[in-house]
Amino acid sequence: MGIKEITESALAQLQHGSSRRDIFTSMSAANPADTGKIAYCIASIPEDSLRTRYLRHNALLCLLLIVYSVLSIISGLPIPQGEPTIFLVLTAGVPLVFCYFTFRFHGGIYRIMGLWFLVDIFETALLKGAPDGLSVLKLLTLFLIVTLSFLIGRKMFPNLRVLGPKKDESGHYQL
Repeated sequence: MGIKEITESALAQLQHGSSRRDIFTSMSAANPADTGKIAYCIASIPEDSLRTRYLRHNALLCLLLIVYSVLSIISGLPIPQGEPTIFLVLTAGVPLVFCYFTFRFHGGIYRIMGLWFLVDIFETALLKGAPDGLSVLKLLTLFLIVTLSFLIGRKMFPNLRVLGPKKDESGHYQL
């Protein structure tokens, strides 16, 4: 089973009132080799109360990702003749990919996104000499993106780490 199928099945069972632990037990019994993937998918589904509570934060994060993508395009223009445009496409496209997963409340993306843009903050701050207005705006947007992504990731998905689900002292996955 793929991540999409596991997530959709777990979401449907959660909507029917099953507990996360029961879903994990039944799915991992059917596919013991995919236990880590199943735990990750279940832990990546936000609770409905948390989804409603952080909906505005998430919408702001989506908007900031779109703004950052536009700012990246503006800062790359005009494109010098003979220069490759792949880096401009990547710097504008990656935030839009993150925006898609953020819009869908996929829990595994928030911490990865925070780390990605934290590196981008350091890169922008260190590579720019005297900051102009566009650089300052990009840095402010990056700072807000990093702050919101780590905040939402920590509050909505407390059982996820950067690359997988957390385990308790006895070695069981936290869901």
